[in-house]
Amino acid sequence: MTHNDIGHVDNLDKTQIETLKTCWITLLERISKESSISIDEITSSPEGDALFRSIGYDNPDIFMLRWLRARKWDVDGAVQQLIDTLNWRHERGIDKLLAKGENELLIEELMSGKAYFMGYDKMGRPINYIHVKDHIKDQFPIEATEKLGILSVETGRKLLNGSVEAGTVILDMNGFGMNNMDYQLVKFFINLLESYYPESLGLALVIHPPLIFYSCWAIIKHWVDPVIQNKIHFLKHEEELFEFIDPSNLPKRLHGTHPDYKYIPPTTEDNNMIAAFRADKQGRKIVRAAHRKAAGHYLNVTLKWAHGDESETLLEERKQATKQLRDSFEEFVPYIHTRTHYHRMGLINEPIFDVAYEKLRHRNEMKIVQF
Repeated sequence: MTHNDIGHVDNLDKTQIETLKTCWITLLERISKESSISIDEITSSPEGDALFRSIGYDNPDIFMLRWLRARKWDVDGAVQQLIDTLNWRHERGIDKLLAKGENELLIEELMSGKAYFMGYDKMGRPINYIHVKDHIKDQFPIEATEKLGILSVETGRKLLNGSVEAGTVILDMNGFGMNNMDYQLVKFFINLLESYYPESLGLALVIHPPLIFYSCWAIIKHWVDPVIQNKIHFLKHEEELFEFIDPSNLPKRLHGTHPDYKYIPPTTEDNNMIAAFRADKQGRKIVRAAHRKAAGHYLNVTLKWAHGDESETLLEERKQATKQLRDSFEEFVPYIHTRTHYHRMGLINEPIFDVAYEKLRHRNEMKIVQF
């Protein structure tokens, strides 16, 4: 799925554009009513904060369209699902998880190699590999594995490039046995993608499925939305992967040429960086205020557009507001996220961590000199 596909941001018909406008108005009215605040106060409220942290680097229209497509362009359904998502993020402590990053996970599970990102498929989608035999049911607390899954989905969002909006999952069933079958975890991940990260899956390829798995699939498929079922393909031979993925993006364990996954733990610099940003209360206050200001400006311009102003001047202002929102979020990121294995291996390029860290160190050094 890309920006140019039907129903996506660069390929909307007039009815879909009007539905998107209505969705924005309805969402803001719902938040305003349920929180007993004016629309102008939304960005400084917990609900507004949650909304724009969830949007992150995304163009907000792209973000909103995910829920609209998932709910078949039903505005009330889309808004309700989005509000449910914001509530879920609060209840699950997603902001806390992102702030602690891999330090919130079990190092042994990270090193197991049972799930990781590696390269891109031929459509430019980031690939998440899952080697099912390396997941042993009850080996780790299910809450820990759920956190790993959530952080993986959030990480996958940062791996999206250009106009690509979804990822690919490779489920390697080689060596699968019933000790690997974890129905509770499967249900969790299905619900995660369908309810809280809709339209995030572009393709799923299942390779090496043994006969015993098909009896499991007969149960699982009834939990999966038909739209997602249509994205799942069963492959009999590894060579069929080459149709979708260049061998340079396949690990050697699947007869590709890419070195197999090996987890790179946080460095001393990574941990020093986290500590420095968490201690910089004033810096956090400044970038958070800038992000909220950009979000407020974006909402004001968007409401004008949603209520019928489509002048070239306003459309250009909305375009600039989208950029300003993204730029302000980028400045906020070091204070609310962490670097990951994928930063350390060069798959995610997020220079703001280094840029902001150098500025912070310089400010601290100047304080010492002045003292």
